[in-house]
Amino acid sequence: MIRIALISFLHNSINTRSLSSYLKENGYEVLCFFCSGDFNTSNLNELINRLTDKKIGFVGISLVTDDYFRAITVTGQIKKKLHLPVVWGGAHVNVMPDECLKHADMICMGEGEEALLELVGNYAAGRTDLTTKNIWFKTANGIIRNELRDLEENLDKYPFPDFDLNSQFVMTDKGFTELTESHFCGEYSIMSSRGCPYSCHYCYNSYRRKQYAGKGKYLRKRTMENVIAELSDAKSKFSDLVRINFWDDSFVARGMADFILFQKLYKEKIDLPFFALIEPMAFDYDKIKILRDSGLSALQLGIQTGSEQINRDVYNRRVSNQRVVEVAGQIREMGINVIYDVIFNNPYEEPIDVAQTVNLFLQFPRPVALQGFNLIFYPGTEITERALKDGYISVKEEAEDYSTIEGAKDSPTSMMGKSLISNRFYRIQYASGEKEYWNTVLSLFAFLHVPHGLMRFFSKSESSLKKFFLGVFVRIYTLAHVCKAAVKKNG
Repeated sequence: MIRIALISFLHNSINTRSLSSYLKENGYEVLCFFCSGDFNTSNLNELINRLTDKKIGFVGISLVTDDYFRAITVTGQIKKKLHLPVVWGGAHVNVMPDECLKHADMICMGEGEEALLELVGNYAAGRTDLTTKNIWFKTANGIIRNELRDLEENLDKYPFPDFDLNSQFVMTDKGFTELTESHFCGEYSIMSSRGCPYSCHYCYNSYRRKQYAGKGKYLRKRTMENVIAELSDAKSKFSDLVRINFWDDSFVARGMADFILFQKLYKEKIDLPFFALIEPMAFDYDKIKILRDSGLSALQLGIQTGSEQINRDVYNRRVSNQRVVEVAGQIREMGINVIYDVIFNNPYEEPIDVAQTVNLFLQFPRPVALQGFNLIFYPGTEITERALKDGYISVKEEAEDYSTIEGAKDSPTSMMGKSLISNRFYRIQYASGEKEYWNTVLSLFAFLHVPHGLMRFFSKSESSLKKFFLGVFVRIYTLAHVCKAAVKKNG
């Protein structure tokens, strides 16, 4: 029986663990390697040695865009020293398949359980089948692009993610060590559904929904009994669990009966604080109150912009600012911690639109916690097609690109208003210098101790004098935090 290695760059990867458990359920031996951090000679050599010692015959690698260079690095070593077949899967593969096939032998488009099982089965039997659905093959005669198989609607059929720590390893600077419970910091990640009920024009889901047109129901949900069974299993395995993280694209996209059942089962069998993602369009006070009473302690809420026109006409998110303010107040009323997401440097936004976002957040209960990155133009999304037509972006010449899309320099909240707009997928043909003042003011919300009066002062209008004072404040604030961090580090 062929032995399989699955490599991920996130030690809490749900999809890698799900693939591993499905392969194991079907009789295969699987080892998982979680490679967060940078590769070097030492840890790369040890990985190759472990793959050799375990007589691995097939390798799968899961990656997002910011993992691309590391995926190339590890694939190159595996191909050079072990000559093993390597398949890539994950989010980046689905948006840049041809780029990925420069390095991988195969890629898996879409969901991977059935495709990977069939692919591995063929390799184990010594067969060559270039017609496997969801799999694209690189051959001497070019790329073979197979169609997607239908979406699986019964998610309960799949086993729970693999947490057999005896077969899982995490990378260090010097090599690899066995994965332990301590690596999860008391948190357990889970998804109770696949897909999203919305088609926001900037979002990866809008592309995936088109990709899967005619292939079945896009939004699919596990039963609450199945979800609680997984969490009960996790609770029995990990003695130090303190929080559950639900990473569904929209956790509240269910009927009320599901939430009533969830409350009963969760309080009875799990009874731990939990986190979830939500959109203001989906916010339902009665549902959230049930979740709060069940243990919901933290939310991540996508605001994206304070311009109703941008939300409606550019992002395809139909929600009023009045409703958003109401939602923020209800979240505070229920005592739930919340962090708000914002999109920066959209070419369709003018400075007035960013000013509206600032003034929207000023209406929220304090403190306001904010995170945000620049708009990313994912291939195939509605906003990308529009920006290409309008000349804000252009198709790049073919060349390797290892830049990030969610690094610190890509986020104005990390750079205090300044940031690098990523050319990762397309060449950027616009500048956002005229929005720097308002970007900086908006970024102040990411820091919890900025006086509210000062925020209101900067939000009234833009002027040369205010730009000067804002720059001085940012430098003083940044220096104070650097000094505070140094004092804390030195005891």
